[in-house]
Amino acid sequence: MSNLSTASSMRIDRGQTAIKRFTSSRPIALAFADGLIASDRTVFDYGCGHGADVLYLKKRKIKASGWDPAHDPKSKIQEADVVNLGYVLNVIKDPAERLETLRKAYALARQVLVVSVRVDRTIGETIAFSDGLLTTKGTFQKLYTQEEFREYVENALNRRIHFAGLGIAYVFVDDEAESAYVASAAFAKRLDYRTELIESFSKDAAAKRLVKKTSELGRLPLPEEFPGYKKLQDRFGSPQRIQRLVMRQIDPKAYDGSQSERRDDILTYYSMIRLQGLKPPPALSLPGNIYADIKAIWNDYKSAQAEADQFLFSIGKADTVSSVCQSAGMGKLVNDHLYLHRSVEDELPPLLRLIIFAGKRIVGDVGYNLVKLWLDGRKVAFMLYDDFDKDPHPALQYSVMAYLPRSDYGIRNYTESTNPPILHRKETFVLDSYPYYDKFRKLTSQEEQLGLLSRSDIGHKEGWEALLPEKKVSIKNHKVLGFRELKAVATA
Repeated sequence: MSNLSTASSMRIDRGQTAIKRFTSSRPIALAFADGLIASDRTVFDYGCGHGADVLYLKKRKIKASGWDPAHDPKSKIQEADVVNLGYVLNVIKDPAERLETLRKAYALARQVLVVSVRVDRTIGETIAFSDGLLTTKGTFQKLYTQEEFREYVENALNRRIHFAGLGIAYVFVDDEAESAYVASAAFAKRLDYRTELIESFSKDAAAKRLVKKTSELGRLPLPEEFPGYKKLQDRFGSPQRIQRLVMRQIDPKAYDGSQSERRDDILTYYSMIRLQGLKPPPALSLPGNIYADIKAIWNDYKSAQAEADQFLFSIGKADTVSSVCQSAGMGKLVNDHLYLHRSVEDELPPLLRLIIFAGKRIVGDVGYNLVKLWLDGRKVAFMLYDDFDKDPHPALQYSVMAYLPRSDYGIRNYTESTNPPILHRKETFVLDSYPYYDKFRKLTSQEEQLGLLSRSDIGHKEGWEALLPEKKVSIKNHKVLGFRELKAVATA
């Protein structure tokens, strides 16, 4: 453990005042969402500013405390399960002191350090100063690229980092905590989810009635033959999933794909661990249900790992990736790309889940609602469209593209653009169990009948907005206003 006696000498150049917030910072929000911050763990915010994150966590019954050299210098610097070093490294001018601060923060963590830095260059006019920049307000900013950030932290701490987002990383203190995190990120929760889903379906009253009706008919009833089918979809997902669950209740051996799906999930889980450069956990430390599946499918642990290695190798085979994308049966294929809504990810074939995971390994979770996969498997883009559910034709805010072979990324920002790309046919990006699928589909049907989707220039905002008044059309709440009248004119 490092000597912390001089920790209060940390000099942070925040300018005259630190930024006041009334919600959590993004690093804290991500650590919360990823399960690293929980009610049974303590949190210490090292360089807490005005203490917004500490207050946020305390309101959620998390044992949290903080210290800041400018705004809270009298508080105690202490160890915690989770230590947050939020955007502190950017504002320390002295490189030696910056390095010392990072190491001290890591020394305070019992489980994980959450460390974040600025990686963008949108802070306004700047001039060079030391190894960073001075803003027009006279404050210092040391900016990083994502790869510079990785190299700096890994070299300083001699530990592998895991990106949670652009400029946000987790650094684990021990291998066991690290493997547990990777297991969770690599669909260990998904593995458990299938078991819980089967059990929940078997106890559901409406599901029991559906099983009985299926037995009587000798087939799965049509939705209109079974009142309450829509509610079952809301609870359990797509008709295909409900069919598998029903068949399992009638005859467990007829649960199509059950063992195959478990096998794919386990291969994905191990491949993701290997992709992170980690060693698979010992067999005896695995959850009981996962270990039982491995024994049933492969007989032994080594065979499962060997097949996972071969599966991981397939991520670099363009023909294999292209074939899987084209046969996935979900998402929208456009030229050499497959577009998918984020809600589809858990239902994707394992190879595509692995590619998305590899992309996040480079950029973290950048806040997105659509994924764009290149059919050669070399690139994946995470795109945020403004208000996907409510806007009939949402505009692209930004796209973060991860280049898998060289572990690099690029950003396209459309927030200031007057003519950003927009979406049509939103139902093609989601599953038919998505809450707004019917609403999306009905709008597309109306637009097709009126001939609104046949022009080549409607993929951007200006072209689409020029077409609507030209056709005397307006769209509100996913409906074409006066559709019947307009349809009559269009077909006359």
